[in-house]
Amino acid sequence: MSPDPQPHAASTDRLPLDTARIREAMAQHGMGELGITTSTGSTNDDLVQRAYSGNLAHLSVESTEHQQAGHGRLGRGWETPARSSLAISVFMAPDPGFDSAGLPWLSMLCATAMVQTLQEDADVAAGIKWPNDVVAGGSKLCGVLAQLVATPNGPAVVVGAGLNVSQGRDELPVATAASLRTLGATTLDRTALFTGYLRRVAALYTSFSTVHGDASAPLPGLGASLHGESLRAVIARNMVSIGHAVDAHLPDGTTLHGIAEDLGDDGALLIRDTAGTLHRVLAADVFHLRRSDGTYA
Repeated sequence: MSPDPQPHAASTDRLPLDTARIREAMAQHGMGELGITTSTGSTNDDLVQRAYSGNLAHLSVESTEHQQAGHGRLGRGWETPARSSLAISVFMAPDPGFDSAGLPWLSMLCATAMVQTLQEDADVAAGIKWPNDVVAGGSKLCGVLAQLVATPNGPAVVVGAGLNVSQGRDELPVATAASLRTLGATTLDRTALFTGYLRRVAALYTSFSTVHGDASAPLPGLGASLHGESLRAVIARNMVSIGHAVDAHLPDGTTLHGIAEDLGDDGALLIRDTAGTLHRVLAADVFHLRRSDGTYA
């Protein structure tokens, strides 16, 4: 791959999403309804509002051609030029047998689906920066955010993913961000990326639901490439934070320095400090996590 030298995408690179192709793919994988707006503040907010009615079908999807007030972790904003990115929110309504301990894993499940899509469909060496950012080349490529929703039918989760696709460097919000264009991806076809992501989300969720949300149980029905791995193992294998020295900046102003060793059974990052003590750090406990070598990943 070689990065595109042009600072901007040509207008022909920013075609509208093909809703017919997306609906066909969703039907093939037993997904719910599709909503795509021309412009909106946040697809997560829109899907959460739809979920409150109690009539929203499992694995329904909300997207937009121009998201103007997307949400990131800790209330950070996310906005991109029209048709330059993907904003995809998925509604997940677990059945009664699904263990509530599996709910916090759904954001990392979706991050894994995005990593698989970028690796296999766009030839981008993507990985997960704990807890759920998707990174490549030491830069953030996609943010993933989950929201718990109390519906009339029980707890559900909306997971939103915002992927930078065709932005030039001057259109990215911060120096630590990248797009598929700046990384020289083999495709900028947003519809193909959209359907590839949904296919993988549906497959991973269905398998995870089969084991009732147990992140340590072998996942069935995903093919020989996963070798019966658990969701926890699949996520850990794709997580670039693990095995590296990291700095976990905590809300009280202190910083935990150590080696990120693994994921806990609840999705916590296990960090062994310089004194040899193992710490369990949950996403809610961390303001920033950075590699100690200064890279974003």
